[in-house]
Amino acid sequence: MVDIRSYPYSSHAEWFNRDRIEHSLRKAGIEYVFMGNRLGGLTDDGRFDYIKREKDQSYQDGIKHVLEYAQQFNVALLASEGEYMNSHRHHLVAQTLLKLNVGVVHITESDQDAPAQADLFHSVLESE
Repeated sequence: MVDIRSYPYSSHAEWFNRDRIEHSLRKAGIEYVFMGNRLGGLTDDGRFDYIKREKDQSYQDGIKHVLEYAQQFNVALLASEGEYMNSHRHHLVAQTLLKLNVGVVHITESDQDAPAQADLFHSVLESE
């Protein structure tokens, strides 16, 4: 499990805080890796600018690490938003992986698989 939340804590769901979820996952035999500092959605100045974020070297290094993990393990990315269409998990990370020809499947709140699709908005902005 790769945690890509910029801030891995919740005041609404304390069980979702980094230390608690890490402990629970490890107890279940699931490896936990925090990469929110590299793959979180916020830029250095605290904004959501996915085009700028994707170009950041730290972000690119994080993507490389995820790809290395995926060579050895099944990888799941954990973000704060339950609905993937409202998350940087789709609009940033999945878009980067799709450009690298990596298949991405979102797990929906209703426990269904949803293959990631290219985000037209992301593509249009990037070509400008």
